[in-house]
Amino acid sequence: MSIMNTTLIDIFDKTYEFCDQIHTRAYERDSYEALCSEVFPGLTFKNWFEAGFWDGNLFNPHVLKDGDDIVSAISVNKMNIQIGNEKPHIYIQLGGVMTANSYRHQGLSSTLMDKILTDWEDKCDGFYLFANESVINFYPKFGFKIAEEFQYFMNISPNLYNIEKKAIRLDMKKKTDIDFLLEHYKLGNPFSLLKIDNKGLLMFYCLKYNKNDIYYVESEDAIIIAGQEKNEITVYDIFCNANCSLENILSSIINEDTEKIYFGFPLIKNKHCKIEKYNEEDNFLFILNKSGTNNLAEFLHISELSNKIMFPLLTHA
Repeated sequence: MSIMNTTLIDIFDKTYEFCDQIHTRAYERDSYEALCSEVFPGLTFKNWFEAGFWDGNLFNPHVLKDGDDIVSAISVNKMNIQIGNEKPHIYIQLGGVMTANSYRHQGLSSTLMDKILTDWEDKCDGFYLFANESVINFYPKFGFKIAEEFQYFMNISPNLYNIEKKAIRLDMKKKTDIDFLLEHYKLGNPFSLLKIDNKGLLMFYCLKYNKNDIYYVESEDAIIIAGQEKNEITVYDIFCNANCSLENILSSIINEDTEKIYFGFPLIKNKHCKIEKYNEEDNFLFILNKSGTNNLAEFLHISELSNKIMFPLLTHA
């Protein structure tokens, strides 16, 4: 069981209480929810926690309290990242960097960042985070560098469309469908270069943002998470056995108007795919390790790639 850690921290002429493992106490969870609502309207962890997917070993907000109220926070997400059959590396993904409006520009986020980097620098292979342009000058102060990501895509040929074999949408309001998803999640994604085991993050997306994008492909006994916009489909993840056919899985989710499929994970080389620089509007990847690299493949210890890789979209904290 995770145990809450607390200590007092002085910032300028004021004393704050530092805490982590806040999920273990209802009041801290509620205060954290209130801060999230103020800084990121619509962001909530309540249903996710109640469904049992908040694992304090993997998702651990570090917070500063003024009295009873959480006024600043940064989440520490422990990411076990595996390349092929190699031993997994541990990375820390930082997220939810936020401070209450009336406490900004007082050094709270900087103090939390310094503490987290110090506490974890010898326990992981590196740190990374995703941030918007408004804070693009903040993270380099701590040594973070912007890294480029690259995305695979596939132009669809008409003969891939198969009207007879359509995927079945799962219902994330049904426990049986959630359990079915999680059983397939254990199989992993055999088409992805990166294996990142973080069930909590997956379910955060599947219970909220991607709840209508989860399909079962019976012919391959595969689950695919995919969303469509106009004539393009983004495949976020696939869970199935290694001997499954990617072509058959894809044919079950496209329609006669589909022209292109983008992959939201680093696809193992495929002769039908092309690759391009990944550009998500107003979202930058920052990385930090002891070598000071800005090359994502080097950061992830993938020697055979120059930089042609991306973090899976459903693992963004």
